[in-house]
Amino acid sequence: MVRGAASLRDVEILRDLGEPDLEVVAKECTWRRFEQDQQVVGYKDDTHEVSFLVEGRLRAISYSLGGKEVAFRDIHVGEVFGELAAIDGGPRSTNVVAIEDCLLASLSAEAFWHLLRRHPEVAAAVMKRLTALVRSLTERVFEFSTLAVKNRIHVEILRLSRDSMIDDKTAKIDPVPTHADLASRLSTHREAVTRELSELASAGLLIRQERSLTVTDVHRLEAMVEEVLGELPDLND
Repeated sequence: MVRGAASLRDVEILRDLGEPDLEVVAKECTWRRFEQDQQVVGYKDDTHEVSFLVEGRLRAISYSLGGKEVAFRDIHVGEVFGELAAIDGGPRSTNVVAIEDCLLASLSAEAFWHLLRRHPEVAAAVMKRLTALVRSLTERVFEFSTLAVKNRIHVEILRLSRDSMIDDKTAKIDPVPTHADLASRLSTHREAVTRELSELASAGLLIRQERSLTVTDVHRLEAMVEEVLGELPDLND
């Protein structure tokens, strides 16, 4: 499978490249399809390619010794993953699993380094991305260390709402993560998520449909989060 520049045009770290340069990157990539629920990367794998997600959605997860799943983040179209292993040569830090059918374009670590040297604008984009990830992880560590489970659920719903606004105060999260998925992200159990979402619905703050979740007053949810944190977190995923 060979794809052209058009397939990479929406990749976040490549957006400043012109068509000819994108064509060069596309030819250097290995293109692969993965089916839903298929593992793309395994924890501690000694592989170092950098991958761009062109179609579908992925999830970075790990498992405890007891088999408990911990979800770190979802990877969406246009995002990159694997740059840590390419940069430091270490093993993979998480599993990556396809939660939808996916198409990936992957560069070897060597080709990735050459790309960074050829194009300082791409290197700058990678630095900004890694900085954003550090900030996001710092926020999440603080949340896990200081907030009760119900408050962590509020923060996560607010985080999802920020990317799903349909007017000044209303958000529609579609598709909404399952209660089990939310529990995995927040290091809690599904019953706690179900209970808290039911309470928010009873308070008129949420409306649950089959595949979506409508937040009727994002400003009110922001006030609830700000009350326990003292300020609104950055909330970047």
